[in-house]
Amino acid sequence: MEGTRDAAAPDVCRSGLSAVAGDPPPALNDASWKSRNPGKLVIPPRSSEKLDAVQRAARKVAAEQRRAKQQAISDAVAELLEEQETRINEIAKAHSVLPEKVRLLITGETHYRKRREESLANALVRIKARQVNSDLPCGQKFQLKELQEMVANDPDLQNLDEETKQRYLGELKESRSCKAIGIRSTNTAASRDVQATLKKIYGELQALAYCTGIYACMFVTRGHVYDMHATTWLGTDNIMDFWEDRMKFSPDYIIKQLELWACNEEKNIEARDSLENMQKQAKNGLDSGFSSITKHLRQEKAIRLRFANFEQIKYKFGISYEGWPDGIPFSSPYKIQTVDEICHLRDAIRDDSFRWVKMTATQHHEYRKQVDARREAGETVSVPRQGRSDKGKKRKALNDENAPQASKKTCRSRAQTTPKSREIITTSDEESDGGERV
Repeated sequence: MEGTRDAAAPDVCRSGLSAVAGDPPPALNDASWKSRNPGKLVIPPRSSEKLDAVQRAARKVAAEQRRAKQQAISDAVAELLEEQETRINEIAKAHSVLPEKVRLLITGETHYRKRREESLANALVRIKARQVNSDLPCGQKFQLKELQEMVANDPDLQNLDEETKQRYLGELKESRSCKAIGIRSTNTAASRDVQATLKKIYGELQALAYCTGIYACMFVTRGHVYDMHATTWLGTDNIMDFWEDRMKFSPDYIIKQLELWACNEEKNIEARDSLENMQKQAKNGLDSGFSSITKHLRQEKAIRLRFANFEQIKYKFGISYEGWPDGIPFSSPYKIQTVDEICHLRDAIRDDSFRWVKMTATQHHEYRKQVDARREAGETVSVPRQGRSDKGKKRKALNDENAPQASKKTCRSRAQTTPKSREIITTSDEESDGGERV
């Protein structure tokens, strides 16, 4: 079930030009990421209320009561742990095992958790929270357990038709999506989100580099001159020496150029997801995955991805694919001219729904037999290679007597490519001691 914060969350709102606390002055229409993306899902800002003297005193008493209750629980748990430790030692001695073995069997748990999908119970709790908690101040809202009891005792929520159930589930899914990828409503909230997320990412990269020995670097910049988060770069170990040693650019110079480019672009989400940009992203993703799966094939030249003749690649090397979106022809992304289709393909490449795969020996053999049978039946399996532009015309041979001869000046320049050398070389010893000539 969802926590209290999820249950009492306000409705999903969409970005517009309405004034919100922390927004820039109305004259600066492009001052925040929310104002540059009208119509997108926006994470609602948290409301803060001023407390009077009575409310502050009540909260102080409640806090003291919670501390006393927590201390009592801690004492009881400590007493239980002492008794448990004594019992663990008795069991270990009786069965001739180490106490750690018994302790592991008692406290063992898994750290892997599956993501909980949207359920009708969560959707109903969210609806009830909107009904009873919307007008209550902070600290007096109903908790999750109380909301669940209200839902169970509410006949209106227990006798819903299928259409209403699906509508409630859709609203819950949209609310979760807003919390995951919604737009921050103010520049201050966006800046804090950037700092917290980058700190977490940097810690993960540092730990991964220490455990596995990888190198990783990342450049982060703001996308508009009004954004508050500063530009920065992150790198593990001495990875940033690569940019100075190989590329001859310092990381500070790179991040300054990146910031200048991004601020000059001033693109919102719709501009970044244009047809042309998504075509480039999809093509780069396809080429990157194809290069990764074919790099183990020892070929003189790298295998290039040709959509028209992909069956020849599949026939020769046993490379296939899985997860190509339904309803979209297998072709180059530049030939897909619909925004919805190229967006669907781009997203499939990003989340690994589409991937290149290596066929097994049995699958490859069966496929080659099918292609050979189609060819014997007279079917054209792949697009034939385009012929030469001078096909059917007689071409001059290299040793043809009638071929134009090189000029005498060219021949002389070729003959004088070897530099001349002196017949007698005077060494430093000869100049000083008068030794023999070489």
